[in-house]
Amino acid sequence: MIGAAGENPGVDAGVAAVVGAAIGGGLAGLTAVGTSWLSLRTARLQLKSQESEAARQRRFEGLRERREPRAKAYADFLAISHEVVDLIITGRQDVPEALMAHVSRMHKLHATVAVWGPETVADAAAEIVVATALVMSRLKLEEPPEAVQVGMSTLVNAPLQRFTEVARSALEDNGTDPHSAVSPPGR
Repeated sequence: MIGAAGENPGVDAGVAAVVGAAIGGGLAGLTAVGTSWLSLRTARLQLKSQESEAARQRRFEGLRERREPRAKAYADFLAISHEVVDLIITGRQDVPEALMAHVSRMHKLHATVAVWGPETVADAAAEIVVATALVMSRLKLEEPPEAVQVGMSTLVNAPLQRFTEVARSALEDNGTDPHSAVSPPGR
């Protein structure tokens, strides 16, 4: 047995060494657990940040890849729409027949715009097609067409202006607004 203090100095030093080693080992173990926990937490935060950045990058790339063909579809549709307005303004006798060919091309280009979207742009394009068809039918019925054509271009100009605005908005949209005209991929 262990005697009173000072009676067995070899045992007291041994016990003190064992107790000291146990306490040191316990503290080292706690330090290792704490360090591991902090490292794990840091790694999880880094992983979450990397996943968020990768998702943002994919969304940006997806928007960029869709923006280029969208811009071309919008530009093609705008070009033919401006041709229609110019044709109406000319006041020529053959305007209704010429408009018929343009309406056919507009339908095809509207289909492309509708595929690339968004819906607001497709709807605005449809308004132009409808307005052009209305002008065409009115010009066929009215005698003489030149007298009617003066005010007819405004029927197409108003939807054309709306289409231009919503198309520009759709192309400028970066997809970060939850109520944006363009929904990013995966949303």
